[in-house]
Amino acid sequence: MPNITDREKSPMRSLERALHILAVLEEGGGGISVTELGRASQLSKATVLRIVLVLEKYGFAEKRHGRYRLGATVLPLAHEYVVGNELVRVALPVLQELARTSKETASLYVRVGFKRIAVQRVEGINPLRFALPIGQRLPLHVGAGKVLAAAMPAGERQQWMDELEEMFLAKGETFSRKALIEDLETIRRHGYAVTVGDRLEGTFGITAPVINAFKATIAAVTVAGAVERLTPKRIESLSVEVRDAAKTIGERYDV
Repeated sequence: MPNITDREKSPMRSLERALHILAVLEEGGGGISVTELGRASQLSKATVLRIVLVLEKYGFAEKRHGRYRLGATVLPLAHEYVVGNELVRVALPVLQELARTSKETASLYVRVGFKRIAVQRVEGINPLRFALPIGQRLPLHVGAGKVLAAAMPAGERQQWMDELEEMFLAKGETFSRKALIEDLETIRRHGYAVTVGDRLEGTFGITAPVINAFKATIAAVTVAGAVERLTPKRIESLSVEVRDAAKTIGERYDV
């Protein structure tokens, strides 16, 4: 979510308010009332109503039973991103090969603010029991998100950690900031991450950063599957495959 203080000081405040409302609508799922929108965005009910009426006019929002949600206009925008984005385009054949050789689900994530978003996915012959939708925002402190968090500039990473509330793993266990810091240091040292049951019980993920020619992490590649198929030997082989895939994507993106 955007910073409220920065939003209100912006010379483009009206636009930023509208974009903030869109972000709240996205997280609202099945629908959210004007009152709830105002509370989440810290805007008056009258201001929120003016904004959502314009969004509704252009198809970015729709109203049902007194509650607003995202409208159909967002779908062509998402489609254009998936088919037109160069990173997603060059990653697809690499993910297809990774899914074929690993037999697991291969995904590409990018970081947007303090969240990660799956922008491409290819299923292997052993598909996950739970299919995560492309485009869904996910946290950085679990699973593949840790690789993206480990690559953040120190100041931004500290701001992210300061804003984190109590963290939980899939089984409901709490996850301390000390443990998170240790995980991020290990990832930076080894160049990849292995997570088991962080976000979903019974699953594993092996993730590596996609690094461009300027040594910046622009995405993360992961293979994920059922934990019963994971052995120490397989961790070793999959980590090599994932790092090779991430390296290939970075090289092709910079051509």
